[in-house]
Amino acid sequence: MQLWCGRRLPPTRRTCTHTDGDCRRKALHAGTTIDASNLSNVGIYAVSEGSIAGQYPWTSTPFALNLVPSGISGSQLSFNPKLYYPLGGKRVIFYSYYPRTTATSGSNYITAPGNGVAPAYHFTLTGAEDIMYAAGTPTGSTSTMPVSLTFNHVLTQLQLNTSLLGALSSIKLLGVYNKGTLDIGNGNVTYDSSTTDITLTVPLLGSVTNTVMVPAGVASYKVEVVLLLSLLKRTYLVKPTSGNFQPGVIYTISL
Repeated sequence: MQLWCGRRLPPTRRTCTHTDGDCRRKALHAGTTIDASNLSNVGIYAVSEGSIAGQYPWTSTPFALNLVPSGISGSQLSFNPKLYYPLGGKRVIFYSYYPRTTATSGSNYITAPGNGVAPAYHFTLTGAEDIMYAAGTPTGSTSTMPVSLTFNHVLTQLQLNTSLLGALSSIKLLGVYNKGTLDIGNGNVTYDSSTTDITLTVPLLGSVTNTVMVPAGVASYKVEVVLLLSLLKRTYLVKPTSGNFQPGVIYTISL
């Protein structure tokens, strides 16, 4: 069995202004790249075809249970011991997530699969995390092509251009949903009601902030800045030209 890692889809960059500014897209090769240095952070699940052809039920003992690849050569993942397709020609669907964990509680943890229930990755955001997900298509011992997994970014990324504001003493995002759950079976992400403020590093005069990773699917974010030598707080509402912030996109927003 050959399992190929599509690494990750590069984010797209959009340049915006605050409130409802213009957004222009251009390709950007950035974000987490899966290689030997972080391979231990890749978790692999797989479910095999059940007694009914074409159905792939989750059980407490799936075909692959949060495995870690033992190596990577180019884009090809290897496992030790090796993985072999089930007998009888049954097919398998592979799933993967990043970053992998074996914790069962805490800020970031995984819940085990059960009968009819997929595992779920529970995470807490600080603005620095890059969460990714991949799902394959059914493949089996008669397949001539290797299994392919292409990772997609779950979060959106914001970068704030503060050059028009002058020197700042602080800058933060307000009320960011920070506790989410990634369903390994379908890639859906949900958030509970918990929120936090994320403080960004104050950029040099005339520059942009570091990139912060926050939930996608949100219509707008509030940004609070405090000017240097001033107690006055300014709040900006930032949003895309239309719709919600999209996963796998870097938005550069001028305040």
